[in-house]
Amino acid sequence: MSTTLKSADDPSRPDNGASSRQLVIDTGNFYQQGVGREGIRHEELAAERSRIERVHQQLRNGSAGGLNAEFACLDLAHTMPAMLAGIRQMAVDLRAYRDVVLVGIGGSSLGTKAIGQAVTGTTADDTPNLHYVENVDPYSLERLLTRLDPASTAVLCISKSGGTIETVVQYLILRDWLTRRIGPEAARRQQWVITDPDQGWLRELAVRENLPSLPVPARVGGRYSVLSPVGLLPLAVLGVDIEALLRGAADNAVRCMTADLAANPALEIAALSVLLDTQRGKRIAVMMPYVNRMRLFVDWYCQLWAESLGKWDRNQPGSEPAGTLPVRAMGAVDQHSQLQFYLESRHDKFFTFIELASWEHDLPVPLDAADARHFPYLEGKSMTDVIGAEFRATRQVITDAGHPNITIRLPALDAYILGQLIDLYQRTTVYAGLLYGVNPLDQPSVEKGKRLAIQFLRDMPRC
Repeated sequence: MSTTLKSADDPSRPDNGASSRQLVIDTGNFYQQGVGREGIRHEELAAERSRIERVHQQLRNGSAGGLNAEFACLDLAHTMPAMLAGIRQMAVDLRAYRDVVLVGIGGSSLGTKAIGQAVTGTTADDTPNLHYVENVDPYSLERLLTRLDPASTAVLCISKSGGTIETVVQYLILRDWLTRRIGPEAARRQQWVITDPDQGWLRELAVRENLPSLPVPARVGGRYSVLSPVGLLPLAVLGVDIEALLRGAADNAVRCMTADLAANPALEIAALSVLLDTQRGKRIAVMMPYVNRMRLFVDWYCQLWAESLGKWDRNQPGSEPAGTLPVRAMGAVDQHSQLQFYLESRHDKFFTFIELASWEHDLPVPLDAADARHFPYLEGKSMTDVIGAEFRATRQVITDAGHPNITIRLPALDAYILGQLIDLYQRTTVYAGLLYGVNPLDQPSVEKGKRLAIQFLRDMPRC
């Protein structure tokens, strides 16, 4: 079963990816007829039909009800338009500054970074410089502060809980820096907050100091929040078309309304990924885009996939650890660093390739007569020809080595396309969690680590 009848680069297939605006998803090499015995047989998938249909209905029921739904994150494309006026106005206020410092970690920043990088070149020229303050690194923060003019710098602090320790520490330092340099009243006017609508230290601070703020919907977790104000506000500051982003997500949600695996790519990818893990021992999920601007999307995917699915209920008799390890790779760069391992190491991996159907720019390869004698195959070729050949060659050798793989073909690289891709992977992740029998929304072991770090801080002597 495949969501496309032929390979995405088959010349005999109409170029649906370029002529339409829908993602083209080729799952053929997840099946045995595409990749051999390491793939999944159609009969295996058919045997799971009742469970797959049950999970699909569970997701549909859980995403109905707007912001109060269990899976409210999958309905943000429909609930967020009501907030767009307030988001746009706040973005106008932030765009009055030369620099905007976004303080947030994990889900509070990764989605914004991913989309911002992917649509670089399509945003306005007069956007502020957006600086991401994520990891606790005093050298990096100090270097940033030495470059910024406090009078033209805004601080946007994002934390769903309002108490993420890495974010709190760096926000306190930035707030103090602003206060000392421009005074408390001016500093207060240059701070914005996105956090829980009702509770937490950051919400209390916003109310007490009358800071402009937006809510993270109560039932939307950080790693699923890029289509909420968490991502929409900073993306609007960058000049990204956030309405197109939401339209893309909404259109992909419509595409995934059916329990028919041939028509619902999120459900098919989830079911095949879980079967590749549980039935074929594929424990490593490699995502390899052949577009530089998709590098940070893979970072976003890695958090989403790992934190949502890496679960094990030790109190449940007979349960086993769930999830596959997401791995970052970059085509064609990692053909020169990781491909050898992929081709000759253990058969414990499956791959997702991402290619771009239509590039905004291309550069011909200039050859004089002397160069052409050495590289005759480059004559009349361009850079997009080269990256296309690199992709097809890598996919072929991965397939020949027996590694299951899928290809996602982006018809273009803009906000609408990224909205589809965001919804596809959020939906796929929730489906996969339900198929594993784990809660795809929590992160219990991460919370344990947070509590332990706080205890270590309590035990340290004061400096």
